Amino acid sequence: MRIRLFTLFFAGAAAGLTAAASLIPGFMLAYSSPQLHIALETATALISFLVAYLVYGRFRERKRLDDLVLASALLLIATTSLVFSAVPHTVPAEGARNFSVWASVGGAVLGALTLALAAFAPSTRVSSPRRASAIAALSCAGALIATASVVAFFADGVDPDIPLALSPEATHRPILLGHHFLLGTQVVGVLLFIAAALGFIQRGERDKDELMRWFAAGAALSAFARFNYFLFPSLYSDWVFTGDFLRLGFCLLLLAGAAREIGSYWRRLAAMAVLEERRRIARELHDGVAQELAYIVAESSGALAAAAERALDESRRAIAALTRPVDEPLEVALVQAAEEVAGRVGVVLRIDVCEGARVSPDEREALIRIVREAITNAGRHGGAENVSVELTNGSGTFLRIADDGTGFDPGHTRVGGFGLVSMRERTEALGGRFRLRSEAGEGTRIEVRLP
Repeated sequence: MRIRLFTLFFAGAAAGLTAAASLIPGFMLAYSSPQLHIALETATALISFLVAYLVYGRFRERKRLDDLVLASALLLIATTSLVFSAVPHTVPAEGARNFSVWASVGGAVLGALTLALAAFAPSTRVSSPRRASAIAALSCAGALIATASVVAFFADGVDPDIPLALSPEATHRPILLGHHFLLGTQVVGVLLFIAAALGFIQRGERDKDELMRWFAAGAALSAFARFNYFLFPSLYSDWVFTGDFLRLGFCLLLLAGAAREIGSYWRRLAAMAVLEERRRIARELHDGVAQELAYIVAESSGALAAAAERALDESRRAIAALTRPVDEPLEVALVQAAEEVAGRVGVVLRIDVCEGARVSPDEREALIRIVREAITNAGRHGGAENVSVELTNGSGTFLRIADDGTGFDPGHTRVGGFGLVSMRERTEALGGRFRLRSEAGEGTRIEVRLP
């Protein structure tokens, strides 16, 4: 739904701008500048090349067909803007304008068609990425060369019927001017970009892909840009008008999406580096401290063995915490911690944990430690056979651990050792409330409520 609303926002803004430019007398966001046309075409090409390279990087990583088709579409759009529009504008040779107009028309249709195909392309994995990349590159080059050849051979003498000096100042109403084929391609472009926007919305919702949000909104702006070119063909005159600014908006949206994608990539890279370092520390703990503590437990008895066993448990907990992903959901980490301790102390565990609980890192660590300590106490000191763990996360976080052990007098704090004091202090340090209920022969119930 967020992708749809994001796209609708930009589509609505483009529709409002189009209506204002077409219907409101005196409203004119226009500049007479052939150099600005060249700058816009060059910017379109450079941004499209950049995003094409980014999407191709996604293809090399994921090897998905839809990424390859999308990179091909951007390559076509970029090459069309640079080779068929920007460069011919700088060449004053006779016939250069005719070639530029018709070649850019053909290239634009190819780019829009491929973009629409990319929006609906299947996400199947490509068995041979290098071969597929070569085929895609050759197909793009062949299509552009064929377009240029056809234009050079047939369209040289076909006038697009659009004077260079055509100005939006001449009228406040739309000017349906130009060769009928050129007008038809603008309508086709509108339909193709609308289809692309709908396809990118569907793809973004299906894959939870942040980048597709920007492609969907950009395609919507491009659809309105083509509609504006149908109403007033500024793309083929010396004037920069509404359609050109909407087309620039398409490129800026792609650039914003690329920036966010690159930022996401660096965050993932940093997270992987952190995880690797955590795993290295865990290996050192396992091969060093944990092994020595295990030896002490095996060779000792009495209080020393009990202390060594507690230290061994703590080292195991630290190793398990270090080897888990930093973004692991709380419910997964909590269940793993509870099952690990329950298996060690020999109790039957019943867990009811909500999914998607959102807590801070400090709260997450405190909850896991409280669950581990409570289950350990229930098995070792309370003689419990069954322990239940419940976690809810609505208006605050609520945790309950209950057991069927022998129970104890809560006023006798030596039972359970420092663990009960530690659980209370952890809870209160986070602004929460800690509640303990226990009676002899009635088991123990611990409740933690965090704001």
